[in-house]
Amino acid sequence: MIRGLLRLLGARIRWVIGIALLVAVLTLLGVIGWAATLEDSAATALNPVQRAFRQAGEPISNLIDDLRDFGRLNTENRALRLRIEQLEADNARLREEQIQVTARQALLEVQAETDAVTLTAYVTTRDLTGLRTIIGIDRGSNDGLRVGMPVLAAGGTLIGQILDVRPNTSFVRLITDPDSAVRVLHQPSRSEVVATGDTLGNLEVQIPWTSEVELGHLFVTSGLDGELPQGLPVGRVSAAEGTVQNAFRYVVLEPIAPLDQLEQVLVQISISPPELNDLSLSDADASDDGGS
Repeated sequence: MIRGLLRLLGARIRWVIGIALLVAVLTLLGVIGWAATLEDSAATALNPVQRAFRQAGEPISNLIDDLRDFGRLNTENRALRLRIEQLEADNARLREEQIQVTARQALLEVQAETDAVTLTAYVTTRDLTGLRTIIGIDRGSNDGLRVGMPVLAAGGTLIGQILDVRPNTSFVRLITDPDSAVRVLHQPSRSEVVATGDTLGNLEVQIPWTSEVELGHLFVTSGLDGELPQGLPVGRVSAAEGTVQNAFRYVVLEPIAPLDQLEQVLVQISISPPELNDLSLSDADASDDGGS
Protein backbone atom coordinates (compact mmCIF):
# COMPACT_ATOMS: atom_id res chain seq x y z
CA MET A 1 0.00 0.00 0.00
CA ILE A 2 2.84 2.37 0.88
CA ARG A 3 4.52 1.48 -2.37
CA GLY A 4 1.29 2.34 -4.34
CA LEU A 5 1.00 5.66 -2.52
CA LEU A 6 4.59 6.51 -3.44
CA ARG A 7 3.85 5.70 -7.09
CA LEU A 8 0.77 7.96 -7.05
CA LEU A 9 2.72 10.79 -5.42
CA GLY A 10 5.54 10.29 -7.91
CA ALA A 11 3.12 10.61 -10.88
CA ARG A 12 1.66 13.84 -9.50
CA ILE A 13 5.10 15.24 -8.78
CA ARG A 14 6.19 14.47 -12.32
CA TRP A 15 3.05 16.16 -13.72
CA VAL A 16 3.60 19.30 -11.62
CA ILE A 17 7.27 19.42 -12.59
CA GLY A 18 6.33 19.05 -16.29
CA ILE A 19 3.82 21.95 -16.09
CA ALA A 20 6.39 24.08 -14.31
CA LEU A 21 8.99 23.38 -16.98
CA LEU A 22 6.52 24.21 -19.75
CA VAL A 23 5.68 27.52 -18.09
CA ALA A 24 9.34 28.28 -17.70
CA VAL A 25 10.07 27.50 -21.35
CA LEU A 26 7.18 29.64 -22.57
CA THR A 27 8.28 32.48 -20.34
CA LEU A 28 11.84 32.23 -21.65
CA LEU A 29 10.62 32.17 -25.23
CA GLY A 30 8.47 35.23 -24.56
CA VAL A 31 11.48 37.02 -23.15
CA ILE A 32 13.69 36.31 -26.14
CA GLY A 33 10.82 37.03 -28.69
CA TRP A 34 10.24 33.56 -30.06
CA ALA A 35 6.68 33.21 -28.71
CA ALA A 36 5.21 35.44 -31.44
CA THR A 37 7.01 33.40 -34.09
CA LEU A 38 5.56 30.19 -32.66
CA GLU A 39 2.07 31.76 -32.58
CA ASP A 40 2.38 32.84 -36.20
CA SER A 41 3.59 29.41 -37.19
CA ALA A 42 0.73 27.76 -35.34
CA ALA A 43 -1.77 30.13 -36.91
CA THR A 44 -0.33 29.49 -40.37
CA ALA A 45 -0.53 25.78 -39.80
CA LEU A 46 -4.12 25.97 -38.53
CA ASN A 47 -5.41 28.35 -41.25
CA PRO A 48 -6.28 25.56 -43.72
CA VAL A 49 -8.11 23.74 -40.96
CA GLN A 50 -10.03 26.86 -39.98
CA ARG A 51 -10.81 27.57 -43.63
CA ALA A 52 -12.04 24.04 -44.12
CA PHE A 53 -14.28 24.28 -41.06
CA ARG A 54 -15.56 27.67 -42.22
CA GLN A 55 -16.32 26.41 -45.73
CA ALA A 56 -18.00 23.34 -44.32
CA GLY A 57 -20.14 25.48 -42.04
CA GLU A 58 -21.19 28.01 -44.69
CA PRO A 59 -23.96 25.81 -46.20
CA ILE A 60 -25.42 25.25 -42.76
CA SER A 61 -25.23 28.94 -41.99
CA ASN A 62 -26.81 29.79 -45.33
CA LEU A 63 -29.54 27.22 -44.73
CA ILE A 64 -30.32 28.76 -41.35
CA ASP A 65 -30.49 32.22 -42.95
CA ASP A 66 -32.70 30.90 -45.75
CA LEU A 67 -35.05 29.29 -43.25
CA ARG A 68 -35.23 32.53 -41.32
CA ASP A 69 -35.97 34.48 -44.53
CA PHE A 70 -38.51 31.86 -45.62
CA GLY A 71 -40.40 32.21 -42.36
CA ARG A 72 -40.45 35.99 -42.71
CA LEU A 73 -41.55 35.83 -46.36
CA ASN A 74 -44.21 33.26 -45.55
CA THR A 75 -45.64 35.55 -42.90
CA GLU A 76 -45.62 38.49 -45.31
CA ASN A 77 -47.28 36.38 -48.04
CA ARG A 78 -50.07 35.33 -45.67
CA ALA A 79 -50.66 38.96 -44.76
CA LEU A 80 -50.71 39.96 -48.45
CA ARG A 81 -53.11 37.14 -49.35
CA LEU A 82 -55.44 38.18 -46.55
CA ARG A 83 -55.34 41.78 -47.73
CA ILE A 84 -56.04 40.73 -51.34
CA GLU A 85 -58.95 38.61 -50.17
CA GLN A 86 -60.35 41.55 -48.23
CA LEU A 87 -60.00 43.85 -51.26
CA GLU A 88 -61.67 41.32 -53.55
CA ALA A 89 -64.53 40.91 -51.07
CA ASP A 90 -64.93 44.69 -50.90
CA ASN A 91 -64.89 44.98 -54.70
CA ALA A 92 -67.43 42.17 -55.04
CA ARG A 93 -69.69 43.83 -52.48
CA LEU A 94 -69.44 47.19 -54.27
CA ARG A 95 -70.13 45.60 -57.65
CA GLU A 96 -73.12 43.75 -56.21
CA GLU A 97 -74.47 46.96 -54.69
CA GLN A 98 -74.06 48.70 -58.05
CA ILE A 99 -75.90 45.88 -59.83
CA GLN A 100 -78.72 46.02 -57.28
CA VAL A 101 -78.97 49.79 -57.61
CA THR A 102 -79.09 49.53 -61.42
CA ALA A 103 -81.79 46.86 -61.28
CA ARG A 104 -83.76 48.88 -58.77
CA GLN A 105 -83.52 51.95 -60.99
CA ALA A 106 -84.87 49.95 -63.93
CA LEU A 107 -87.86 48.83 -61.86
CA LEU A 108 -88.51 52.40 -60.73
CA GLU A 109 -88.51 53.53 -64.36
CA VAL A 110 -91.10 50.89 -65.21
CA GLN A 111 -93.20 52.01 -62.24
CA ALA A 112 -93.00 55.61 -63.41
CA GLU A 113 -94.06 54.74 -66.96
CA THR A 114 -96.99 52.45 -66.13
CA ASP A 115 -100.39 53.64 -64.99
CA ALA A 116 -100.90 50.53 -62.89
CA VAL A 117 -100.11 50.21 -59.20
CA THR A 118 -97.02 48.03 -58.82
CA LEU A 119 -94.95 46.66 -55.96
CA THR A 120 -91.27 45.74 -56.08
CA ALA A 121 -90.14 42.37 -54.72
CA TYR A 122 -86.90 40.43 -54.40
CA VAL A 123 -86.53 36.87 -55.62
CA THR A 124 -85.81 34.65 -52.62
CA THR A 125 -86.01 31.11 -53.99
CA ARG A 126 -85.68 29.38 -57.35
CA ASP A 127 -86.29 25.83 -58.49
CA LEU A 128 -82.95 24.57 -59.78
CA THR A 129 -84.16 21.08 -60.70
CA GLY A 130 -85.50 22.16 -64.07
CA LEU A 131 -88.78 20.31 -63.45
CA ARG A 132 -90.74 23.46 -62.58
CA THR A 133 -90.09 27.09 -63.35
CA ILE A 134 -91.35 28.67 -60.15
CA ILE A 135 -89.70 31.37 -58.05
CA GLY A 136 -90.37 32.71 -54.58
CA ILE A 137 -90.56 36.42 -53.72
CA ASP A 138 -90.47 38.36 -50.46
CA ARG A 139 -93.99 39.82 -50.73
CA GLY A 140 -97.25 38.22 -49.65
CA SER A 141 -100.85 38.74 -48.60
CA ASN A 142 -99.74 41.28 -46.01
CA ASP A 143 -98.60 43.41 -48.96
CA GLY A 144 -101.88 43.00 -50.85
CA LEU A 145 -100.81 40.22 -53.22
CA ARG A 146 -103.38 37.77 -54.59
CA VAL A 147 -103.26 34.68 -56.75
CA GLY A 148 -103.26 35.48 -60.47
CA MET A 149 -101.59 38.88 -60.28
CA PRO A 150 -99.10 39.50 -63.12
CA VAL A 151 -95.40 39.71 -62.33
CA LEU A 152 -93.11 41.79 -64.51
CA ALA A 153 -89.37 41.95 -65.13
CA ALA A 154 -87.29 45.11 -65.00
CA GLY A 155 -88.07 45.87 -68.64
CA GLY A 156 -91.83 45.70 -68.07
CA THR A 157 -92.28 42.31 -69.77
CA LEU A 158 -94.49 39.58 -68.36
CA ILE A 159 -92.59 36.82 -66.59
CA GLY A 160 -95.40 35.01 -64.77
CA GLN A 161 -98.34 35.12 -62.39
CA ILE A 162 -98.76 34.72 -58.65
CA LEU A 163 -99.41 31.02 -57.99
CA ASP A 164 -99.57 30.85 -54.20
CA VAL A 165 -99.66 33.53 -51.51
CA ARG A 166 -98.47 33.38 -47.90
CA PRO A 167 -98.48 36.26 -45.39
CA ASN A 168 -94.95 37.43 -46.21
CA THR A 169 -93.96 35.39 -49.25
CA SER A 170 -95.46 34.31 -52.55
CA PHE A 171 -94.65 31.89 -55.35
CA VAL A 172 -94.68 32.89 -59.00
CA ARG A 173 -95.29 30.48 -61.87
CA LEU A 174 -93.17 31.69 -64.76
CA ILE A 175 -94.58 31.79 -68.28
CA THR A 176 -92.24 28.97 -69.34
CA ASP A 177 -93.60 26.52 -66.75
CA PRO A 178 -95.27 23.51 -68.43
CA ASP A 179 -98.49 24.28 -66.52
CA SER A 180 -98.52 27.94 -67.61
CA ALA A 181 -101.04 29.14 -70.19
CA VAL A 182 -101.28 32.79 -71.26
CA ARG A 183 -103.63 34.29 -73.83
CA VAL A 184 -101.52 36.31 -76.22
CA LEU A 185 -101.83 38.31 -79.41
CA HIS A 186 -99.60 38.01 -82.45
CA GLN A 187 -98.89 41.71 -82.66
CA PRO A 188 -98.74 42.11 -86.47
CA SER A 189 -101.82 40.03 -87.33
CA ARG A 190 -103.76 40.49 -84.03
CA SER A 191 -104.47 36.76 -83.94
CA GLU A 192 -105.19 35.56 -80.39
CA VAL A 193 -103.72 32.24 -79.29
CA VAL A 194 -102.69 30.53 -76.05
CA ALA A 195 -98.97 30.37 -75.20
CA THR A 196 -97.94 27.43 -73.05
CA GLY A 197 -94.59 26.68 -71.45
CA ASP A 198 -92.36 23.84 -72.60
CA THR A 199 -89.54 21.89 -71.00
CA LEU A 200 -86.80 23.84 -72.80
CA GLY A 201 -87.44 27.26 -71.27
CA ASN A 202 -89.55 28.57 -74.16
CA LEU A 203 -93.23 29.01 -75.01
CA GLU A 204 -95.26 27.29 -77.70
CA VAL A 205 -98.25 28.53 -79.71
CA GLN A 206 -100.29 27.19 -82.57
CA ILE A 207 -101.46 29.99 -84.82
CA PRO A 208 -103.60 29.83 -87.98
CA TRP A 209 -101.60 29.50 -91.16
CA THR A 210 -103.22 32.63 -92.50
CA SER A 211 -101.31 34.68 -89.94
CA GLU A 212 -97.97 35.55 -91.47
CA VAL A 213 -95.47 34.82 -88.72
CA GLU A 214 -91.82 35.73 -89.07
CA LEU A 215 -88.79 35.40 -86.83
CA GLY A 216 -88.64 38.23 -84.33
CA HIS A 217 -92.37 38.96 -84.32
CA LEU A 218 -93.65 39.93 -80.90
CA PHE A 219 -96.47 38.32 -78.93
CA VAL A 220 -98.18 40.35 -76.17
CA THR A 221 -100.89 39.62 -73.63
CA SER A 222 -104.39 39.90 -75.09
CA GLY A 223 -106.00 41.05 -71.84
CA LEU A 224 -109.14 39.07 -72.66
CA ASP A 225 -108.77 36.56 -69.84
CA GLY A 226 -109.75 39.02 -67.12
CA GLU A 227 -106.49 38.47 -65.21
CA LEU A 228 -103.74 40.12 -67.22
CA PRO A 229 -103.67 43.63 -68.68
CA GLN A 230 -103.42 43.98 -72.43
CA GLY A 231 -100.17 44.65 -74.24
CA LEU A 232 -97.55 43.18 -71.89
CA PRO A 233 -94.68 41.77 -73.99
CA VAL A 234 -94.36 38.00 -73.58
CA GLY A 235 -91.95 36.62 -76.18
CA ARG A 236 -90.52 36.82 -79.68
CA VAL A 237 -90.72 34.21 -82.42
CA SER A 238 -87.58 32.10 -82.52
CA ALA A 239 -88.86 29.28 -84.74
CA ALA A 240 -91.90 28.54 -86.89
CA GLU A 241 -92.83 25.24 -88.51
CA GLY A 242 -95.63 24.08 -90.78
CA THR A 243 -96.69 24.01 -94.41
CA VAL A 244 -99.60 25.32 -96.41
CA GLN A 245 -101.31 21.95 -95.97
CA ASN A 246 -101.42 22.49 -92.20
CA ALA A 247 -104.25 24.49 -90.72
CA PHE A 248 -102.02 25.80 -87.96
CA ARG A 249 -98.42 26.83 -87.75
CA TYR A 250 -96.35 25.63 -84.81
CA VAL A 251 -94.41 28.60 -83.34
CA VAL A 252 -91.77 28.75 -80.62
CA LEU A 253 -91.47 31.94 -78.56
CA GLU A 254 -88.36 32.95 -76.67
CA PRO A 255 -89.09 34.90 -73.45
CA ILE A 256 -87.94 38.48 -73.67
CA ALA A 257 -86.82 38.65 -70.05
CA PRO A 258 -83.89 36.46 -68.87
CA LEU A 259 -85.95 34.29 -66.54
CA ASP A 260 -82.94 32.46 -65.15
CA GLN A 261 -81.35 35.72 -63.97
CA LEU A 262 -84.24 37.35 -62.13
CA GLU A 263 -83.34 39.05 -58.86
CA GLN A 264 -85.94 41.82 -58.54
CA VAL A 265 -89.44 41.88 -60.01
CA LEU A 266 -92.58 44.02 -60.11
CA VAL A 267 -95.98 42.73 -59.06
CA GLN A 268 -98.82 44.59 -60.78
CA ILE A 269 -101.42 45.15 -58.08
CA SER A 270 -104.24 46.89 -59.92
CA ILE A 271 -105.29 48.88 -62.95
CA SER A 272 -104.81 52.57 -62.44
CA PRO A 273 -107.77 54.83 -61.67
CA PRO A 274 -107.18 57.13 -64.70
CA GLU A 275 -108.67 54.52 -67.03
CA LEU A 276 -111.81 54.42 -64.91
CA ASN A 277 -111.92 58.20 -64.86
CA ASP A 278 -111.65 58.29 -68.63
CA LEU A 279 -114.54 55.84 -68.86
CA SER A 280 -116.68 57.95 -66.55
CA LEU A 281 -115.86 61.05 -68.58
CA SER A 282 -116.85 59.29 -71.78
CA ASP A 283 -120.15 58.25 -70.24
CA ALA A 284 -120.76 61.83 -69.13
CA ASP A 285 -120.01 63.14 -72.59
CA ALA A 286 -122.38 60.61 -74.09
CA SER A 287 -125.12 61.69 -71.71
CA ASP A 288 -124.58 65.34 -72.63
CA ASP A 289 -124.80 64.54 -76.30
CA GLY A 290 -127.97 62.59 -75.77
CA GLY A 291 -129.54 65.40 -73.78
CA SER A 292 -128.70 68.01 -76.33
